[in-house]
Amino acid sequence: MGLHGDPDDYGLPKVDIVVPDDARELDRDVLAYRRELRQKRRRERWQRIARPFTRYGLAAPFIASAVLVALISGVLMTVVSPRPTTHTVQVPPTGIVHHQPGDIGGGLPAGNLFVNGRRMPAATLINIAGVVLIVPRGCNCDAAVTHIAQQAVGQRLQTWLIADGRAGKDADDVRRLADTVPRGDAIPAEDPDRVLSTAYHAAPVGLTAVLVGPDRIIRDVVRGVQPDRNLTVRDLQALHTPS
Repeated sequence: MGLHGDPDDYGLPKVDIVVPDDARELDRDVLAYRRELRQKRRRERWQRIARPFTRYGLAAPFIASAVLVALISGVLMTVVSPRPTTHTVQVPPTGIVHHQPGDIGGGLPAGNLFVNGRRMPAATLINIAGVVLIVPRGCNCDAAVTHIAQQAVGQRLQTWLIADGRAGKDADDVRRLADTVPRGDAIPAEDPDRVLSTAYHAAPVGLTAVLVGPDRIIRDVVRGVQPDRNLTVRDLQALHTPS
């Protein structure tokens, strides 16, 4: 291309090119160019920030506001809400449980009995495993006493007959009842202070049997005992097993 706008050999359009004599005359154009570049970068930066919200259109401000409110509410709830109260859980003791005298798992209650006219502490009545039978008034339980006493002898157990808080003629009836058992396998005793009958609420009908192990610990209390009922050989055998 010629300097005076003449077409060059390639047929390109004419362009007037002015070459300044001093390069400082281009400073204004350079500043304007750099200003346009900064504006372009600024627009691109804002576009990158706003790009996630452009897909929601006009709803974007509302969504952003809702997210902001949710965040602020969560922080306030965490700070203001009351602390949970710590509840103490009571754990039952795992040690040895001590039973009261007279209870199942404990010894015979404190008090005195009379055997052949001699006073004896009730707690020491049984020196081996045995059955204590409390006989109510008008029991008519000869057959039941004989049956239980014979079974007890077969299991190497003692059998005691306790007059239920009575003396005189009634005590004589209990001794007579013991005499009906062969070989004297039932031992009569008197309970004038109603130590055993009160502790075990002796049944008005039928025998009340207190089963005592060799450690003098009460294993069970059976009321209303009849022949072949309520009290079995297996129950007597279990007295020899450790409590």
